Amino acid sequence: MVLVMPQGDYSYYVNAAGDRSRSYEDYIVQDLLAHAEAEFPIAKGRATRAIIGVSMGGFGAINIALRHPDLFVFAGALSPAIDVARRQFSIRRVQQSWSLRSIFGPWGSEARRQNDPFLLVGSVAAGRAPYVYVTCGTEESLFPSNRAFAAVLAKDHVPSEFHSAAGGHDWTNWNRQLPVLFTCLRQHVGSGI
Repeated sequence: MVLVMPQGDYSYYVNAAGDRSRSYEDYIVQDLLAHAEAEFPIAKGRATRAIIGVSMGGFGAINIALRHPDLFVFAGALSPAIDVARRQFSIRRVQQSWSLRSIFGPWGSEARRQNDPFLLVGSVAAGRAPYVYVTCGTEESLFPSNRAFAAVLAKDHVPSEFHSAAGGHDWTNWNRQLPVLFTCLRQHVGSGI
């Protein structure tokens, strides 16, 4: 197994709305994949490729896998900020709201719809969706949105599993979940693992 861990800055791993210099999704699916396959002796193709992330990276992993189901057979997310493209402006979190607007565009924009995993689930052709693994601690503010996303996956018959356990948005929780995630990964990724 080869693990490639890219730097994502504060990007949610999407191509920022209106700013071509912040094309993080393109960086992952074009540049990084090609570079990794050229540098390391790894099997090429969807059957042996997974994308996994934590928090912002968990959103990015699911979003990218749903936008590019031809590239990844498995998407895993630990406490993903799965609802970030749906978040409206909040005066209590004004700085975060402006930052999200610079990434996803204004509320209701096409860029937000194109990067909303809740909507992307329905756009993936039957039988082409990656296997989606999601886990979230029950004490996290992200828990309700993750539980709602798991329900959307089930409703749309996307192969998936959702795990929750007591815990917060921290490595104490995520370290407990990693062995389960990697067991699931090994079950769903081809002989390259």
